[in-house]
Amino acid sequence: MNHQFLGPGLLAAVLAAGLSVGGNCSGLRDGASRVLAKARSHAAGAVTRAGADVLHHEYAPRHDTAHDGGLFGAYHASSPHWPHIRTAVTDFRTTWLSKQAQRASEVAWGASHFDAVMSGPVELYKARNPTITFLPYAFQWTVMRPGEAKNTKGDILSNYYPDMMRWYAAHPSYQLEDAFLHEAGQPKSAASRLVVHIWDSNRWVINPGDAGARAYQVDRATRATRGSDGIFFDEHASADVRGRIGKMHVLEYPGFTGYERDVCDMLRTIRRGLAPKIVLLNTAEYTKPFDREMIIAAGGALLEKMNNPVHGDMEMRWKFIDDLLAHGATIEMVSANSWAEADKLGNGFDAGNYGSRGARLKMWELASYYMVVPEHPDHLWIELEKQFKVPFDQVWLKAQEVNIGHPTGDRRVYREGTDPTGHKYRVWARDFDRALVLVRPKIGWDKQSYGDDTAIRVELPSESTWRPVRDDGTLGDPVSSVTLRSPESVILVRGGAS
Repeated sequence: MNHQFLGPGLLAAVLAAGLSVGGNCSGLRDGASRVLAKARSHAAGAVTRAGADVLHHEYAPRHDTAHDGGLFGAYHASSPHWPHIRTAVTDFRTTWLSKQAQRASEVAWGASHFDAVMSGPVELYKARNPTITFLPYAFQWTVMRPGEAKNTKGDILSNYYPDMMRWYAAHPSYQLEDAFLHEAGQPKSAASRLVVHIWDSNRWVINPGDAGARAYQVDRATRATRGSDGIFFDEHASADVRGRIGKMHVLEYPGFTGYERDVCDMLRTIRRGLAPKIVLLNTAEYTKPFDREMIIAAGGALLEKMNNPVHGDMEMRWKFIDDLLAHGATIEMVSANSWAEADKLGNGFDAGNYGSRGARLKMWELASYYMVVPEHPDHLWIELEKQFKVPFDQVWLKAQEVNIGHPTGDRRVYREGTDPTGHKYRVWARDFDRALVLVRPKIGWDKQSYGDDTAIRVELPSESTWRPVRDDGTLGDPVSSVTLRSPESVILVRGGAS
């Protein structure tokens, strides 16, 4: 048996630093032995670090895994593809492929690997995988002004003003002008409509408090989701909204608080009108109270760039996701960096325990998902690669196919202390039916090393043997300890599970 899961040449340095922790808690620093002892007393896996504000859940006894396909045989051709995880993708690629055969081939691969897809050719995806969740891309709180889009005829997703005019003409009890916000001090007219610039287009801002605007948005979303499972509204973070109109003088809203309230009310109205279909907002990586309120009102969010190992407070982000899930939201947890971008992280970010920097990055993101995934994963999706230059099969992490089972408890602090560079660290742990997942997040906002000089050695529970999951989905040799740099993770399959 190997006694450590270490990068080359690290064992001596780690031992010399005195960074050792074993099943008997020897060598723990900064009181971590007391933390680990307390953690072991919580069979349900409740978070144990003093002051850790994380939700606690009641878990059923360990799941019966005899009939769920095992560690490597759990795949299903239709969604959900695996019992322990829900995979998702943003497809801004295949619709634009000029060769039909290539498009069909790439969609077929995607349909056989992803459980949810935003954008792309819905008919092709549904033909290949009828139970895949498909969401079209749309705008909600703004609409492009005429002439701002190449599609002059308009559509009902982003350039929907022509459709809006037709709808209002067919519903004369509502006034079109009431559907927009206007500049204070000006007569309410098309000339005084509030204008914001987003990306490469000028937009008018919708009035969320207007009954006609709400009725239209529900009707538009209903028509836009025929043949789909819900809708995705882009550009919906607090920074998108407040950052653009929060300081404007608005006729309909002298104070911004009333606007925020009505935005949430409109989202609830759309959600009720579409039920049981779902609404996802792109609130990106923002976690302000307004973001939380919008997500809960809509019932879901795509958290773009949220899953980020070099963010200084991923622990807070995990709590944010915990809270949203506890309120019944459907969350798509999206990576901040692609495989290729791992080479640009700098600060000594090397391959660590894996075959490449990209593998280390993606394995951390997968383990981060496991820190927050509910006992039943339907409401938490993971998107590991948001890029569109290469086919999705070229950037697929095979390790996510390894069926580690369902969580049997909440995440907990397994070890904490100070690493050789003088920075505080915490290693978080979570138990699953077949595995133990360990994640070391970055802590703090100062410039930090991500290299071997931050390495700590972590002893594993002695009641079992452990085999690390490689990024290619295979298992390494049994280990009794692992080395974790900042930030790094490891997924360990329990002896006998393989």
